[in-house]
Amino acid sequence: MVPNSGGQGYDEYMYIQGAWDVIGVTGDHSGYILPVATTAILGGVKADDPTIQGHENTEYLSVTQDGFMTLNKVSTSKLFVPTGDTLIIYGGTA
Repeated sequence: MVPNSGGQGYDEYMYIQGAWDVIGVTGDHSGYILPVATTAILGGVKADDPTIQGHENTEYLSVTQDGFMTLNKVSTSKLFVPTGDTLIIYGGTA
């Protein structure tokens, strides 16, 4: 953390892909708003709510109360197997 220009707080940085990026602020700032994540910006993503009508059969991410993100569903039609790799789906004794 580095003292910010107002001297009443800190700017929080993270070294990402060879460059320093501000990821948060504390102190005299009016508040930090987490930006939406993009390919160029470190930010947040929103989890889907599978209880919303129409979302129950779609792929979605969910976030637990302790902040862990999980992928709950994914369609096999979305899988990509690079040339030279082999995908084996083994059902065991099912």
